[in-house]
Amino acid sequence: MANEKYDVHRIASKLQTYSPFEVAELDKEYVIRTALFKGAFPWHVHELDEFFMVLKDKIDIEMKDSKVTLNEEECLKVNSGIKHRPYCKQEAIMLLVMNKKIRTSKADFPEVKDKL
Repeated sequence: MANEKYDVHRIASKLQTYSPFEVAELDKEYVIRTALFKGAFPWHVHELDEFFMVLKDKIDIEMKDSKVTLNEEECLKVNSGIKHRPYCKQEAIMLLVMNKKIRTSKADFPEVKDKL
């Protein structure tokens, strides 16, 4: 990943839904991922913060008592301990920044991985 140039739109358009690609690692602790979202991801909670930025289309980040709609070029930090799920009707391309301990692939949710 060192000193490589990536077109995250092209990469994400070739991914399976909710199967992120790690674009870069920062200080051996954080990762930048790109992902293709469509439909509802399972409700979940992380012990660390998570950052979402929409590169193409829009998504909703649903939380227990609220929903935030993110349009292209908008971003949101979801604080640790907040139960949430991303949802979108159409395909959206996302840029994610998070601690590398956080797993957000459909493979990490075996009970629903074939439904995403």
